[in-house]
Amino acid sequence: MDAEQIESWEGAYSGAQALHTKPDGMELYYEHRGEGPWLTIVSSVFVVATAWRNFTERLAQSNTVLAYDLRNLGASSTGDGAFPNHVDDLASLLDGLGIEQTYLLGASISTLICRDYAIANPERVKGLIQCGPTISPYGSKRRNFMIKTWLRSLEAGGPTALFDAFFPFVFGDKTIGEGGTAAYLALRERFLSLNSEAQLRENLEGSLVADDDPVKLSELTCPVLLLTGDDDYTNSRSALQDAADLMPDGRVKLIERSGHVPYFEAPEEFESSVLEFIAEVEARQPSLGTG
Repeated sequence: MDAEQIESWEGAYSGAQALHTKPDGMELYYEHRGEGPWLTIVSSVFVVATAWRNFTERLAQSNTVLAYDLRNLGASSTGDGAFPNHVDDLASLLDGLGIEQTYLLGASISTLICRDYAIANPERVKGLIQCGPTISPYGSKRRNFMIKTWLRSLEAGGPTALFDAFFPFVFGDKTIGEGGTAAYLALRERFLSLNSEAQLRENLEGSLVADDDPVKLSELTCPVLLLTGDDDYTNSRSALQDAADLMPDGRVKLIERSGHVPYFEAPEEFESSVLEFIAEVEARQPSLGTG
């Protein structure tokens, strides 16, 4: 991943925006493309829906890929960033689009949103892909220490300081080393153009409400793929396996020489891993159809 690749990524909001309006007036930007089983991407608090066009081209050849902006992100409305509200947003969007069943793909902190939605609506989630999962079999303390550190960086130096704080944790060593200063600057420019200080603070503070009660993992009845890079700062291989072992149907897949965001760093391997998982679940449960 170099500066030229980063600058070539598509991410503009073009034409009429597709907005789902909740009963309380909250608006959620969304877009979808492709045909086949629904695959709903619940992005992290740092990545907008339009960015996923660059990492899901193959996925959209055999799936209907839906991506949306979380509240306090991109073209969606601002509002209380407490994580139960994010779960309710997801439920409202799926209901509004008439999606009865879907695969869910969570990224980073949104893996907690996907976890809670899947527990509350087991009949509607065909499979769960947790990419760069922040769920833990040991509790929330480590993640909350990290989030509080990032919030202090945001308070001290705004979004630029926040980006500098999480950059070496989110991206793998190989990516940072080969991309160099040019890639760092290109990524930072995109981040700063899409995220305001107020939006970032709202969602980061809201994530502190989420918890990692290990019992929740045992309540995930759908197939679950824990997918990340082998250089991911959030979880070791053993921690991920401990989490998978708590699930009735969990498995771990690590992408070599990648960090917390393998869709950025190794998009081909990321897409292949997701496609293999969906194919496996579809073969096991052919009667579910496309949702």
